[in-house]
Amino acid sequence: MESSRIIKKNEAGIRLEKLVFLHFRDIVTSKHLCRLCFKRGEILVNGKPAESTRLLREGDEIRLQINKSALEKDRLGMSVTLNFEDEYLAIVTKDAGVHMKGLKEGLSFALNNGVKIDSCEYTCINQLPRAVNGLIIVSKTMDIRNKLAKMLKLEEIKQRYRVIVHGKYEYSTSPNPNFEVHQVHLTRSTSGEGNYLTTLDVVINSCSETLASDIKKYFAKICHHIVGSNSCSKELKSCKDKGMMMALVEISLQHPVMEKRIIVKIEEPPKFETIRQRELRFYNKKRKEEIEELDRYGIKFSENHDSQIPIAYTTGEKEFFDLRFYVTKDTMIPRSSTEFLVHAALNVFHESDKFDFHNVKDNHGNQSFAILDIGTGSGSILISVLHSIITYFYRMTPNVPLNPLIFGIGLDININTLDVARRNAARHLDPLVNRSENLGEILKYDFIHADMSNLHNFIPLFNKDFNVLVCNPPYLDNSKDLHKDDKRLLEPREALFADEDGFKAYRLLFETLELSFTEGKNILRKDASVIVEVGSKMAEKVKKIFKGWNCVRSINDRQGFERCLIFRRYNGDSGLISNLEEAERKYIENAL
Repeated sequence: MESSRIIKKNEAGIRLEKLVFLHFRDIVTSKHLCRLCFKRGEILVNGKPAESTRLLREGDEIRLQINKSALEKDRLGMSVTLNFEDEYLAIVTKDAGVHMKGLKEGLSFALNNGVKIDSCEYTCINQLPRAVNGLIIVSKTMDIRNKLAKMLKLEEIKQRYRVIVHGKYEYSTSPNPNFEVHQVHLTRSTSGEGNYLTTLDVVINSCSETLASDIKKYFAKICHHIVGSNSCSKELKSCKDKGMMMALVEISLQHPVMEKRIIVKIEEPPKFETIRQRELRFYNKKRKEEIEELDRYGIKFSENHDSQIPIAYTTGEKEFFDLRFYVTKDTMIPRSSTEFLVHAALNVFHESDKFDFHNVKDNHGNQSFAILDIGTGSGSILISVLHSIITYFYRMTPNVPLNPLIFGIGLDININTLDVARRNAARHLDPLVNRSENLGEILKYDFIHADMSNLHNFIPLFNKDFNVLVCNPPYLDNSKDLHKDDKRLLEPREALFADEDGFKAYRLLFETLELSFTEGKNILRKDASVIVEVGSKMAEKVKKIFKGWNCVRSINDRQGFERCLIFRRYNGDSGLISNLEEAERKYIENAL
């Protein structure tokens, strides 16, 4: 039993279950166990068993009278489900997330009607990784263990795994594995490789004790990774489940003593169907949007249409930040995730009191805000920022002459890409210029052929004092091949892939900016913001690459990954983005 503990006065009004879980977590280690303790009446308030929902009053005394044996049974036994048992052996289900060591400890409470015996008598014949759930054969004596081990070695124990893999798996075109593979379900997907997920049953008669890792490696080798977040598996964009879509769902063997066939089956985990239905739902939604997009251009959708060709390349346009941009196969298709860069640049522009267009001057005496877009592509980022700023001034001061100079330059190494960017600028910026007699002097922009690694030697950028630099560099690892059905293979490779595990462009950008500062080229203002897009799980290394710079803000995408980093080189009041959230709120309010 546990000794009494008196509640603190400042904790009056708190719900009892919450307090117990917070203050007695060394005893009751999970909310599940906490609820079981309430169910057994082991948590008392003022000497009487209490409901978990009770609101406490000042002076209430909380006493725990925990049956440690029952608590241990709850803790260990809840990870084990009994499927078959006799005096010789048992077959149990291990949940995903439970280590084999924890499973073995729980066997003492799950077997023999809960009569605890020395768990050393039990041996788990087959093994499963922690992330995998499924059936485990347990021997109760040394003699049975030896017999089952022999059967395993002679391939007399049949095991059937259920897995969900990326892509449209075709057995006839895959290397011949050392097991049977049967297709169970084929699901359309928006985030699975090749827009498909395939559910398979893998049937094994093997002498190996650890089979799950061999299955994972096989599917990884043939580029049909099992869905998951572990080694040799691959996540879905829409799913960050730390487990793995893999389960041992059937075991079949001849009883080593009773000479009868034992077949134990369990249903696949519910999350398998949840994943399939969610991906199918996302796919159908995206397909509906694609049909509507084709209808916009008078293109009739056909089921025979090559679904691997991006719709944007079929229509020649892609919507981005509420504007429609021309795209060709020379340009990467703008992504909605990249809109975070536009928002970040606009936040800097609208940051409270930082850019007062009645006071801030460029080196020619003009009021200015200047933005540099590295790797501009279709020009979508730069044009969206410039269009938003000018539109903002029209809304805020419709009857007041516009004075500030808004200046933007887009750089790209691909000349054909720059032609597309100029077409987009003519489409979205020129109508604004023509709207006012003096706007041609207020809005200046240009698209220039240049290498991002050599900015410190590029004279057209010298003494421009840009307030903001934005860059969506290539960051896919050049050493890793995409799935053969991945639509990104149709986009320009130089816009997607980079060496050094995908980090080369970040390093080159950092080095050339450092040189521009040390050589006094004045490409960026001292308090300028450098805003870069980063790939999933790349943020921390990019921060290290920009050594000596301040990462003043990190912005997460809709999946919760760090997608956008904002750097400044100098400290001080002018070098901190302390009011970005407030500036963004004001900007949104003004836009509405």
